[in-house]
Amino acid sequence: MEQGKLDPAEKVLRQALDLDADDSTNLYNLACVLALKKSPGEAMDYLEKSADAGFTDFIHISQDSDLESLHDLPRFKQFLARKDSYQRRAADHAIALLKSRFGDSYLYEVDDADKLVFATNIDRATLDELKHNLEAQAHSQWAQIFDHKPDEFVTIVVPSPGDYKKLIRMPGVGGIYSNEAKILIAQHLGQVMTHEFTHALHAADRAPLGQEHPIWLAEGLASLYESATFEGPNHDELTPHDNFRLTWLQNAARGHTLLPLAHLLKMKQPEFISRANLAYGESSSLLLYLYEHQLLKKFYDAYKTGFDKDSTGKDALEQVSGQSLDELEKSWTAWMVHRSAPALTTGPDGPFLGAHLVADTNDGLKLETILPGSPAEKAGLKAGDVLVGIGDVEVRDMQSFGPLMNTHKPGDEVSVKVRRDGKYLDVPLTLGKRSAVLAAIDEQRGHGRAKRPATQPSTSP
Repeated sequence: MEQGKLDPAEKVLRQALDLDADDSTNLYNLACVLALKKSPGEAMDYLEKSADAGFTDFIHISQDSDLESLHDLPRFKQFLARKDSYQRRAADHAIALLKSRFGDSYLYEVDDADKLVFATNIDRATLDELKHNLEAQAHSQWAQIFDHKPDEFVTIVVPSPGDYKKLIRMPGVGGIYSNEAKILIAQHLGQVMTHEFTHALHAADRAPLGQEHPIWLAEGLASLYESATFEGPNHDELTPHDNFRLTWLQNAARGHTLLPLAHLLKMKQPEFISRANLAYGESSSLLLYLYEHQLLKKFYDAYKTGFDKDSTGKDALEQVSGQSLDELEKSWTAWMVHRSAPALTTGPDGPFLGAHLVADTNDGLKLETILPGSPAEKAGLKAGDVLVGIGDVEVRDMQSFGPLMNTHKPGDEVSVKVRRDGKYLDVPLTLGKRSAVLAAIDEQRGHGRAKRPATQPSTSP
């Protein structure tokens, strides 16, 4: 097709459809070939078949120059008018496929208002909270940066830990978003979900523009928002913060090993991924710098407007900052090295629950063990409880737990929300000081030990 060899292309596409008559992409491509060959009736037949089979990217369909010969046909206009019907049918088909894949232990739902399809191995209360959070994230990011809303249904999958390992075999990958398939898969709720959903919203924003943004901007935006919290007068403004990668950046700055911005802006995916800690960190920190200087939206709008001239982002960065890229790099670096990195632990004198937490569930942190005499034990928490919140803030992952705990101090009274045997409990708890709690446990254990005769031999394991 790209070479203009329409007859051979038609032949191969028809052979492919003999093998699989419901392949939506092949059906659509055959419609394009037939439209280019000025066979409008048959082209419309296959275009309608492609939509029936699930090709529902109506932004692409309406902009595709291959279909230009169909644009004035009443039948084509009627086809476009049936967009909602085709897309809803595709969502129902997606649910059927997901059910055949995951079975009856999952919750399945279609959200028509926000164009989301859910397949989740979580309970109803957690799914409702997830839907609320995604809606709030979307509305805040539309207000802050994105102009266009999704035109197609996006499928959100939160699999069981076992199913996730079957779906995503790459080690260290907590989630993915495939824009081609319009599917998001997250290992955990929390920061991974926020990161990947930002990808989905970003993809929807650039779709009407026909733009493919570079990886530094796509991953930079997703990483910018992953540790964001809802703030503002109504607690509905998703506010970005530094993420755990800041420590890597600051060490690299001191060691003069930061990636030059001129190189970062031109990096392709393989190199970007191979240098993930620096590449993700620099991209998100640079955008946070713009955000805190009230330049993020101005940059993003300028970038989209000037995309055809410069797709790297260099021109837009220089335009909105009023600096050359080298000058901006120096300004950003000086700002970045003096930031306070988010603390993932509370330290020896920080607030302490007195429980060992593990992230082996997809929607919270399991209390694997409870230390004797600890605040957790005194409050009545039990091994096996799943922590999902502290106070009125959700806690679904380790990356969120540490920074949230650091907003408190020993002696603070908090309400810990846990799930136990399918029921949710709000447990009042007084936070202890880590060093004091551990010292008391050691002392208790020492008193419980029988003293050894001085002459008794001992061995070391």
